[in-house]
Amino acid sequence: MKKLGCGLFLIAIPFMFVAMILMGVVMVITGESNTTGSDAHSEIESDIDSDYTFNGVSPEIERYRSYFERYAKENGIEDHIEILMAMTMQESGGLLADVMQSSESLGLPVNTITDPELSIKQGVSYFANVLESAGGDTELALQSYNMGHGFIDYANEHNNGNYSKELAQRFSNHMKERLGWSVYGDPNYVDNVMRYLDKTEPEFAAGDTDWALPLKNIRITSEFGWRTHPVTGEKNTFHGGLDFGCTPADSILSVANGRVVEAKHSNVGYGNYVTVQHGQNEYSRYAHLSSIGVSNGQEVDQGDSLGKCGTTGSSTGNHLHLEHMTELGQEHPDKIDPKKTLGL
Repeated sequence: MKKLGCGLFLIAIPFMFVAMILMGVVMVITGESNTTGSDAHSEIESDIDSDYTFNGVSPEIERYRSYFERYAKENGIEDHIEILMAMTMQESGGLLADVMQSSESLGLPVNTITDPELSIKQGVSYFANVLESAGGDTELALQSYNMGHGFIDYANEHNNGNYSKELAQRFSNHMKERLGWSVYGDPNYVDNVMRYLDKTEPEFAAGDTDWALPLKNIRITSEFGWRTHPVTGEKNTFHGGLDFGCTPADSILSVANGRVVEAKHSNVGYGNYVTVQHGQNEYSRYAHLSSIGVSNGQEVDQGDSLGKCGTTGSSTGNHLHLEHMTELGQEHPDKIDPKKTLGL
């Protein structure tokens, strides 16, 4: 988290190497080391799935993996471990004690934190906080980690709550002028973090048609058609989609290639939902998400994660409501039964 750019980091390097040499002498004499996360907590085993894999990570970062796993789990963002470690590659390369440069998030001067585990604990907690404020939008959260919560407010005011590199540059210019600084944050922070990662192709089950299933594990909880409304109790209401049971840890997957035409946050009706256009007259909608991981206009591939399962809006519990439409604003009875489209 570096609002002041890389100057302080470069100044700190000579002092850092001297400290490392002295630390090495002490460690040789005492035979002790408490800075290597994988050694100190090797009993923690990772069985967490991620949407990303490293294309290159330094041993200085990898040795702290158990800390990232521990605090990501504590903050409910286990699927962001690789992103957190990539952030740390960008922040310090593992060469500073404040590895996630998280001192500033506590209102402290840069590099005040001198314990790598404490830096990771605070950095992960702060990222989880901005991720929640960003509605689960990873790119928006990343840029906000670098530039502060104010970037989310700026995005909400100037870009419908969506991230863009151009927006980050405008916010940086705005803050430089406001504070009289020559540098404010890194407008390229998202790209600089993501260069350390490769996106994994999610494993997803396929039906008998061109649409793939929207969850890795399928359990239908409510069929398409007439029913008694589970929230209002009103009889003979038409259910314009197919409901699947899921948990907040489950990623919601795009059923086909397409472009996001709606990514909306709401506390009523559909709750948080995403609509993807697959063709001129083909749309899929995913409702009641706990968080949204895509933005309006974004291209997605079949099997890409759109967000997380949830129970937002008019809902009685965690589930996915999936719809198949031929046009936006379509009446429920005119929609297509997703069960047939999926070949179930």
